[in-house]
Amino acid sequence: MNQTLKNILTGPLQVDEQSLRPEASLEDAGLDSLAIAELDLLLAEHGVTLGEDRLASVTTVGALDQLVDEHLAGR
Repeated sequence: MNQTLKNILTGPLQVDEQSLRPEASLEDAGLDSLAIAELDLLLAEHGVTLGEDRLASVTTVGALDQLVDEHLAGR
């Protein structure tokens, strides 16, 4: 998992690290719509500008990780 994403999820968003399995749904990991909005802002602070709509389109932790990685690779 991308270290920046992991740090944000387990730090400010207080997601339990054991919940960060690739197949886990974002909801099962503890991310509701408000947390997704906050995640968008926190990622932007680290230079990862995705937008809430793109973040809302992913449903699993693995897909979220892939989205962040793809964005970083495209810089």
